[in-house]
Amino acid sequence: MEQDELKTAYESDPNLRDYFDSLPTDVQGKILASKVEISTLGELMKVAEHFQATM
Repeated sequence: MEQDELKTAYESDPNLRDYFDSLPTDVQGKILASKVEISTLGELMKVAEHFQATM
């Protein structure tokens, strides 16, 4: 999945979009670069926590 497609997936779900948009831009970038497939808010929160902890 390309970065644009992944971002579109976040944009299509208001809960994911709001949480993703609230993250620091460097964390957003790491999530997009990881190309991990995220379909729930819980998954997004866990991935974001992981990247925030490793920074």
